[in-house]
Amino acid sequence: MSMPRRHLDLKWLYALASGVLLALSFPRYGAGFIAWIALVPLLRAVADGEVKAKKSFLLGLAAGFAAYVGIIYWITYVVVHYGYLPVWMGVGATILLSLYLAVYTGLFAAGVAVLKKRGIPTVLAAPVLWTSLEYAKSVLFTGFPWENLGYSQYLNINLIQIADITGVPGITFLIVLVNAVLADLPDMKTDKKRVTAEFAAAVVLIAAANGYGYFRLNQIEK
Repeated sequence: MSMPRRHLDLKWLYALASGVLLALSFPRYGAGFIAWIALVPLLRAVADGEVKAKKSFLLGLAAGFAAYVGIIYWITYVVVHYGYLPVWMGVGATILLSLYLAVYTGLFAAGVAVLKKRGIPTVLAAPVLWTSLEYAKSVLFTGFPWENLGYSQYLNINLIQIADITGVPGITFLIVLVNAVLADLPDMKTDKKRVTAEFAAAVVLIAAANGYGYFRLNQIEK
């Protein structure tokens, strides 16, 4: 008697894909442009209005853990070579810290899902939630201000000039906004007007940020 096949829940693959893409967008791998699409799979997984908050949190947790293991690998080296601790403790510290940081990604995913069900568009909820939670991560429990999403753009010289006005959170906000807009593109067939407006707004904001960057860099040259 054969056992019934269980269908693979692709949402978990989407979450893990976001985690891997987030890791690749940071300086160790030098592909900052990936940050602009890294959250799209996770957002598609949790923002369809059907996933419950608990599962959304777990999906976000999985994405965050996959991301931070690849981003804060250096913790192991620091603990072992400067703290003179055994390798297993260094690896354990990295895993535990990655799990803690992934909680914020989990809260982000759960928040997006809950707000989506309450009629708040992902393009509004996602940037505000991610930026707020990133700030909380940076200050709570002595804070962990490293590896914030905006830092992935360290080579995007024009764009990052807005940091003198908005700080790194402003750059993070723009990145997540673009991710949310791209995640909404498949809805073009059912809600063309809304998606077009979102896309246009994102283009204007990115153009304005780069225009400001060009202006500031030109001032420095003069």
